[in-house]
Amino acid sequence: MKKNLIILLSAFLLSGCYLIPENLPASSTPIDVTSPLSEATDSLEPRETRITIPTATLMVADTSIPTELPTETSTPQFTAAPFPFVLQSGTPAYIENFAHPSEGCDWLGIAGQVFDGDGKPLLNKIVMVTGKIGEDVLEIVGVTGIPEADIYGPGGFEIQIADHVFASEKALTIQVFNLDGIPITDSISFDTIADCGKNLIIINYQSAE
Repeated sequence: MKKNLIILLSAFLLSGCYLIPENLPASSTPIDVTSPLSEATDSLEPRETRITIPTATLMVADTSIPTELPTETSTPQFTAAPFPFVLQSGTPAYIENFAHPSEGCDWLGIAGQVFDGDGKPLLNKIVMVTGKIGEDVLEIVGVTGIPEADIYGPGGFEIQIADHVFASEKALTIQVFNLDGIPITDSISFDTIADCGKNLIIINYQSAE
């Protein structure tokens, strides 16, 4: 009996048949393993995927020449800050030299005072007269508050320009500085008159505030 069973099993295997488990469902569909894409594996079917690669935008420089050239703009002009002292109204004034009556026409000069905002005369301000008369270059310095100029009032100054009267037009200038050499007034041009009755030139300054 046992021998017959072995012979039967050998014949069965040689026939090319395979054993199928009894618990395999009768409705199962065989899978064709020769094809990577079986109808039974629809869910595994590869899907086409498209990757969009952004393209660079080529920027082209504008090389066109403008038909209208820009108009030239004016350069702003800067003005100097105003000086703290200005000419007092009514000056320069031309009068007879009362401080040196004995000199008469042999004296020509300029005198005056410098006043602050309260009308008080200031001391120790440097007054300079410069210019050119003929071939002579003038550069004469005076100081406010010297005793010799008290006749013109407290804080007065006096500068002798020449030992004779003569006429000139805007040939001389006067300017006031502080002790540090910084100008506190503008440079003012003035005339001289060839008149013995107008050989003293009075110039006063007052605060610009």
